[in-house]
Amino acid sequence: MKYPNRAGLRRRSLTTAIAGALAFTCAGAGAQTTTPVTDDETAANALEEIVVSATPIDRDVQELTQSATVLRGAALERELKNSIGETLSRQPGVSNASFGQNVGRPVIRGQQGVRIGVLNDGMNSFDASAVSQDHAVPTEPFLADQVEVLRGPSTLLYGSGAIGGIVNIVTNTIPESVPERGFGGRAVLQGDTAADERYGAARLDLGGGAFAFHVNGFIRRTDDYEIPGAAELYPVDDHDHDDDHDEDHDHDEDHDDHDHEETPGVLENSFLDNEGGAIGGAWIGERWRFGLSWTAYDSDYGVPGGHVHAHGDEDGHEGEEHEDEEHDDEHDHDEDVAVTINLESRRADAELHGAHPFAGFSEFAFKLADTDYRHTEFEDIETGTVFDSDTLDRRLELTHQPWGDFEGTFGGQWSENDFSAVGLEAFVPPSNTETWGAFWVESVEAGNWQFDLGLRYEDTQIDSYLIEHEHEHDHEEEEDHDDEAPEAASRSFNPFSVSLGALWHFNEWSHMTFHVARAERAPSAVELFANGPHIATRTFEIGDPNLDKEVNTHYEVTFRLENGPVTGSLTLYRDDYDDYIYEADTGEMEDGLPVRLWTQQDAEFTGGELELRWDIGETASGHWQLFGFYDLVRATLANGEPVPRIPPQRIGLGADWALGNWAANVSWINADAHTRTFDFETPTPGYDLLDAEVSWRLPMNETANLQLYLQGRNLLDEDIRNSTSFLKDQAPQIGRNVVFGVRAMF
Repeated sequence: MKYPNRAGLRRRSLTTAIAGALAFTCAGAGAQTTTPVTDDETAANALEEIVVSATPIDRDVQELTQSATVLRGAALERELKNSIGETLSRQPGVSNASFGQNVGRPVIRGQQGVRIGVLNDGMNSFDASAVSQDHAVPTEPFLADQVEVLRGPSTLLYGSGAIGGIVNIVTNTIPESVPERGFGGRAVLQGDTAADERYGAARLDLGGGAFAFHVNGFIRRTDDYEIPGAAELYPVDDHDHDDDHDEDHDHDEDHDDHDHEETPGVLENSFLDNEGGAIGGAWIGERWRFGLSWTAYDSDYGVPGGHVHAHGDEDGHEGEEHEDEEHDDEHDHDEDVAVTINLESRRADAELHGAHPFAGFSEFAFKLADTDYRHTEFEDIETGTVFDSDTLDRRLELTHQPWGDFEGTFGGQWSENDFSAVGLEAFVPPSNTETWGAFWVESVEAGNWQFDLGLRYEDTQIDSYLIEHEHEHDHEEEEDHDDEAPEAASRSFNPFSVSLGALWHFNEWSHMTFHVARAERAPSAVELFANGPHIATRTFEIGDPNLDKEVNTHYEVTFRLENGPVTGSLTLYRDDYDDYIYEADTGEMEDGLPVRLWTQQDAEFTGGELELRWDIGETASGHWQLFGFYDLVRATLANGEPVPRIPPQRIGLGADWALGNWAANVSWINADAHTRTFDFETPTPGYDLLDAEVSWRLPMNETANLQLYLQGRNLLDEDIRNSTSFLKDQAPQIGRNVVFGVRAMF
């Protein structure tokens, strides 16, 4: 599974891959049965009537005062991709911070990275994906029962890392109930034409009496994927996309470009080999339930676009004599090398739930997650940099009995994260982050109104040390400098967040929601203490240990319509940031890379989302539905410059059709060109994304069925670049692709 043995892995046949997946676990589906789109159940129904678990009080998605989307059932199945970012990228207000096709983290309303919380069953994933876009989120979307997206600040329950929103992946690896029939399951086998994908996944839920068990697993193998044309959007010979680079640096880029010949139509080093699984169990009594689970995730994948291992003489030391020959060798090899990543994640979860646990309370919940994450970057077959993240996260929630018309929850969260990066390109020092928070959420209904109020106080302590890049010292002093102990550095922050939401039912078929929040975020260890070459983003990052808290004042209003066959929503929002943290270009070069400094100034995000669906109903030709969406976000810094890496304006249209055991859908998304760019960004061309799917369901009995499906993705073979990505100029998304597979559900 390690990179040096990858050649053997890529020769595995489809039969071997499938056999591995089925040997790891049995075929099955979750306790919540999913049903494909048929003539009597549509994707709209699968989306509408579902409870959001990432909220303190269980409510249907339509009863939330915060903008939310829930994908499950057939609606989730049609969106499933290799990463959670790509899976959600066609939802209004959600984009993908991609690093090629196989790595992607969600972007919500232009917010990404440390501002977006990614949760597994309500607990933070605590991987390293927020540190850098090339770090994958260790989760498999197929194994989820549902995926929940909460737009806007969600810091009340989930802390600083949710100031822009959250994505909660609900897998129920710890069962919450015993399956009614004693078991349930689903499985899938899938392939495609553009990446030669071989994929198999399955899950099984079973139990009896007071015990329930869960097991799942998956395995995926892909080759380098096909693209419409050349990988480079702006070849160096044709377009100088950074006028601030000095002449020596331009020469080196030209040299690198000629040394590495790319194959048109294929994105080199874009393979993906990943696998994983989970096992869990629970004892379920009349009032109490206790469960444990263990999850493993392993992934080997290439980082497309080449890797400029630049530790040469662009920094102004070309005339100096190096006494140490080894030091010379280290700094004289500027070349493109294939970078691959091996990711390993091991996670143990425990949960204790009680109904009416003691006087005055209706529910007690305690969760614990222990995550060990390692991310190793290989340069060819040599180990480059190793990232380690070990986290212990604990969460307690108490729901009180109604206080008159008030119902609510309060609780606390404690987490400790040990993070380290070791290697030539360790741009951030090791750090220990300890966080504890206390929160309180109340809700009350008064006539046609519903009001939600929440508070959270947090204490964050980050202990690290200041690192100094070797070129900050004269070479003759380096030996003495190496003997010095690094300077310790610690920062503490006390973010406080408050939220007020209101929902007004002004008639039977429509209502409005209003949401105002003031959320605070503590800077991350990377933003504070980074100092070194970050090759994934092709920058030399320098943190600022004196950064202040980031403060977001959020305003949102939504109109929702449920008038018979017509449903929809219109949302307008504004986020005013005080001391917004971002990377600014200094105009300097270090190690052949542009120097970017983490800095702060105020910023403003404004935008909106529109969704509409019309259920035409039964006709002689089948059951038809039409749908569409529109989204837009505009982000500006206080000095008038655009915020970096903002998604473009989009409009989407589509249709669902079902007749008997047949179902089909088609969708089209038009994304505008992104030309409102920050000073070091290049323009991103617009695109048209056309997708279609047809499926045939074969009922086996009252509860089981087999489904064959055929999907056409990017049917226009468009050159699609995500403006939210650091790698957009080197790594387009996959070209025209035909996906085929079979699902079993019982």
